[in-house]
Amino acid sequence: MHARLKYVAISTFVVGLTACQTLPIKTIDNPNFNKNNLGEFSNQYPSPFEGHGPHHPYDNIEFLELHEIEKVEPNFINIGSFTGLRKDTGFNYQDLVYPTPRIDETARQTLTWLGHASFLVQQRHTDAFLTDPVFGEFDGFVGWLARRINDDMARQGPAPVKTAQLQFVDGVVISHNHYDHLSEQTLNQLATDTQLLLPLAVTDNVDYKQGPITEMDWYTQTSVGNTNIHFLPAHHFSRRGLTDWNKTLWGSWLFDDGEHTVFFAGDTGYSQIYKDIKAQFNGFDVCLMPIVAYDHNYRSIHLAPEDAVKAAQDLACKVFIPWGYGTWLLGYEHVNEPLRRLKKAFKDINPNMHLKIMQIGESIRYTDLLPPPNVKTNVEQIAD
Repeated sequence: MHARLKYVAISTFVVGLTACQTLPIKTIDNPNFNKNNLGEFSNQYPSPFEGHGPHHPYDNIEFLELHEIEKVEPNFINIGSFTGLRKDTGFNYQDLVYPTPRIDETARQTLTWLGHASFLVQQRHTDAFLTDPVFGEFDGFVGWLARRINDDMARQGPAPVKTAQLQFVDGVVISHNHYDHLSEQTLNQLATDTQLLLPLAVTDNVDYKQGPITEMDWYTQTSVGNTNIHFLPAHHFSRRGLTDWNKTLWGSWLFDDGEHTVFFAGDTGYSQIYKDIKAQFNGFDVCLMPIVAYDHNYRSIHLAPEDAVKAAQDLACKVFIPWGYGTWLLGYEHVNEPLRRLKKAFKDINPNMHLKIMQIGESIRYTDLLPPPNVKTNVEQIAD
């Protein structure tokens, strides 16, 4: 989850990547959503969070333990978002990793967290999908340069799977074109005929050789196998190079297998959009929600944990699964803060949904987490 300052720092040295496509590209437009006169996309509503904050009482709570607090000096990369503390003191990536990650091609109604925004979604049919798969470092020269400018942009540990283990996947959805969500290298290691579903105009950012591409506008849908896939709004932005601010769309995805729904929020801040989405779909079974990179001025484009709970309430989610923390140190908060803040939000708000915190590489049968009809869900109790 990149914040604006880091894109400026990297993009000072690079030119946006543009590729030539030879495979079929299908475009699904919605005439209700158009670019502005500058050819740019925009969010549907203004953000309720502007400026430096604080935006919520939680912003003034110290969620760190004493041994995790280590002061650092600012530099030209972090000065616009400087917190004065190292973000990874006391953090161990291996503590987030499931002890025995295993991919089961035959699994059904199953979710596997593959780190950051990457999930394997296996439906009740044979359909299987990936969300925002990035299994290595950021692509190409940009990734190489980013790691030398700021070591926060290096992976904290390897992905729990190899792309070779995912050759059975039918389709991939991408939420937006930021480098921690769109990896050309990972995509082109998938099996031939793997379908790629993108927001409008993102085709220009990737040279995808493995299968057909579908570009989609907000509130449009298509199908892959027996699964209906909807592309829905998010509150974010796009940029991949020097001159392409908001030239491509961003959004969220919904998988509907006819029995259950899985909503993947993508990168997003909070806005009215979630009430709009709920009005059209009347709630979701499982919501995969980001909870990082919310400090300082970035609250408008990323969800703080308490904002994510509010968005999930707006969506009438039954199961809440957080993501985004631990793979990279791309937020400005300490890496150990988001989960602690999320647990406090669930305790204080007491939402009518089940909280499931996954480890990287862990697989769960999500139908086991769904409550019986008309029964209030129970929050998962996990010790700090």
